[in-house]
Amino acid sequence: MIRLGALFVLSIGLAILSACGASPAPTRPTPPPVTPPANALPVIDSITVQGSRAKEPANFADAAEGVTVTAKVHDDETPVDQLLYAWTATAGTFTGTGTAVTWVAPATVPSPATVTITLNVTEKYGTGNAFEHSVESSATLSLHDSVGEVATMSRQFLLDFSDSNIRDVPYIMRNFAKGRCPQPEEVDSEYSDVTLNRQERRITDSSVGASGTSINFGGACPFRSKRGDACAVVPVFWADVVLATGKTSTTRGNDIVAASYSSQDQRWWLCASDYQGLSTIGTPFHFSR
Repeated sequence: MIRLGALFVLSIGLAILSACGASPAPTRPTPPPVTPPANALPVIDSITVQGSRAKEPANFADAAEGVTVTAKVHDDETPVDQLLYAWTATAGTFTGTGTAVTWVAPATVPSPATVTITLNVTEKYGTGNAFEHSVESSATLSLHDSVGEVATMSRQFLLDFSDSNIRDVPYIMRNFAKGRCPQPEEVDSEYSDVTLNRQERRITDSSVGASGTSINFGGACPFRSKRGDACAVVPVFWADVVLATGKTSTTRGNDIVAASYSSQDQRWWLCASDYQGLSTIGTPFHFSR
């Protein structure tokens, strides 16, 4: 007699054997890849960066300044307004969309610095926009703290001048650049003044105050209209002695320093120094008039 349990095991075994011998289900053939239709890539013709201040140089920005960034783009098949635009930068933020946006500089910057602005343009094409391709292009701008940079150079020049132990005139004048200034003769005149001061006088006491600096591209300083893109007004005091006679003098006033920005060098240069005496005892030395 065969027990029911044995019949059950036998039935299960036969079922397994039957399954193992069954033919596998047919697999569906892989459809051939769809070939994208012919389509030319978008073209980024140019990217321009321009601030809004009068006579402001291109590809320039100051801390916290917003400048307009504009791309010229064309595509053979897709209207420009149907392309997708993605703007990125190594610093700062963007407002707006499309081919013209505003880039806003950080409020504080380790200046000067170079910022790279990149545009990615994507075109979707084909039936149902099933395909896409992208192109990318970049532009750079020079980021500055112009007020701080001009103020620092102006004060450093006056501090060096006020130390009669510094005899190296080219070193004292190291931040002046004749070839970058609208009135190059002013640099020559200042060089002569500093040289003459070292030959004839010795400064015995001095103070150089904080600079009040303004930026005005293509403008001029208010005192005697020395031309430049920036003007620093620095309060100064000097006491000196004439080496040949021993006569002493003191003078207190403002030294007005003109500066210009060079896009070629991506930096500021000093261009002129003009002294406006407010109180004087004796016959003081004067900077260029």
